[in-house]
Amino acid sequence: MTPVALAINGAQPTPRTRQSRSTSPETDKHYHEGMFFPVRTDRQLRHTPWVNRSIIAVNVLIFVFISNRGGSVSAFVLNPALPRFYQFITYQFLHASWMHLIGNMLFLYVFGNSVEDRLGKLGYLCFYLAGGILAGLGHALVEPNPVLGASGAVAAVSGAYLVWFPMSNITIVYWFIFIGVIEVSSMVVILFYIAQDAVMFLAQFGGVAYLAHLSGYAYGFGIAMGLMWIGLLPREPYDLLALIEHRRRKAQFTALTRKGYQPWGHGDTTGPPDTDDNQPANPQREQIMQLRAQIGKAVSTHNLEGAAEAYTQLLDLDAGQVMGQQQQLDLANQLMSQQRYSSAAQAYELFLNTYTAYSQREQVELILGLIYARYLNRRQRAKELLSAAINRLEGPDQKQLAQDVLQEISG
Repeated sequence: MTPVALAINGAQPTPRTRQSRSTSPETDKHYHEGMFFPVRTDRQLRHTPWVNRSIIAVNVLIFVFISNRGGSVSAFVLNPALPRFYQFITYQFLHASWMHLIGNMLFLYVFGNSVEDRLGKLGYLCFYLAGGILAGLGHALVEPNPVLGASGAVAAVSGAYLVWFPMSNITIVYWFIFIGVIEVSSMVVILFYIAQDAVMFLAQFGGVAYLAHLSGYAYGFGIAMGLMWIGLLPREPYDLLALIEHRRRKAQFTALTRKGYQPWGHGDTTGPPDTDDNQPANPQREQIMQLRAQIGKAVSTHNLEGAAEAYTQLLDLDAGQVMGQQQQLDLANQLMSQQRYSSAAQAYELFLNTYTAYSQREQVELILGLIYARYLNRRQRAKELLSAAINRLEGPDQKQLAQDVLQEISG
C-alpha cells in the first residue's frame, strides 16, 4: 500500500463511480496480491499532534459525507485543463475509494505526527497545505488529466521526515503470502517510495499521479533542508545534514590515515609515522578506545543493555568519558531504566556539562533532579536542577511533578 493521488482519465466521476472505479492493472495487482505499509515510527513525540489528527479526521469526514450524499464533486477536483485556485486546496481532501483514503491517511499518521512535532502546529498546517498546492502544480504543468487525493501533501511530509529523522525506525506490516512485521530505517522506506514513483512515472503507468508525488517529495525535502540550512530550525544529532557531515569527516579522516596520520598518537600528525620515535603504547588509552567502539556498535544494533554495561566500565577507567549527544542520552536513560541510579546520574551530569545547548535540557534536568531527590539523597543538587527546569517545562504534568518534588525535599 502506498499513498496515491489518482489521475482521472476522461469524464470526471461522481462519488459513486469513484468508489467502484478501478485503478490501473498494476495498482490492482499491488493491492490484491500483496502489500506492505508502515504502521508506526520509534520516534518519541514531545507534543500531541492535534493538527495532523485533525487533517486526518477532516479527510475521513469529507469522504463519508460525499459517499453518503452522492452527486458530483467534479468542480472540486483539480482539473489542469481549467484550474481554479480553490481546487488546489479542495482536491487534497477528496479520495476515490476507501483503499485510497486509508493508504494516504496511514502514511500521514506515521510521518505527519513527527513533522508537526518539529514544525509546530501553525507551521505544520501551512507546510502541509503548501505541499499539496505545489504537488498539484507539478501535476498540472505536465499532465492533462484531473487529479484528486492527499498524497501530494503526504509526499511533502515524507520528504521532510527523510531530512529530519533519517535514522528513525519504521515498523512495516507486510502481506504477501504470509503476514509479518519488520523494522526498517525510515531512509530506506522513503527512498524506496520515491524510487518507485520515479520508475512508474518514467514507465508512463496510468491511473496514478506520480508527478504529484515526486513534486511533493521535492518540496518537502527542499523546505526541510532549507529551514535547517539557514538556522530557522535547530539541528539534531542524526538529521540528514549531520549524516552528510559525518560521511565527509569520515572521508577526510580516511584520506589522512592513508597519508600516515596517527589519530591516537603523539607528536607530528601530518606526516608519516616515525617508528624510531614512537612512544610506547598506553594500555589504558587502548582499552578506552576499545570500549568506546564497543559502545558505538552496541547502540547501533539497539543493544542498549550491553552498551550501558560497557559504558560503566568506561567510566571506571575515566570518569570524564562522554559519548555523542544521542548516544550519551540513550545510555543515561538505559541506566535509569535499570535502576542504576548512581551511574545514570553520572551519565546525565556529563551530558548536561558537555551538551549545554541541548534543546530539551529541562527534561534532562527534571530526570536528574528526581534521581538525586528520591534515590541518591543529594537534595541541594536536586533543588538546583529542578529550579532551573521548572520554568522551561512545557507540560503541566511535568511542572506539577517538579513542584511536588521541590516541596518534598524542602519540607
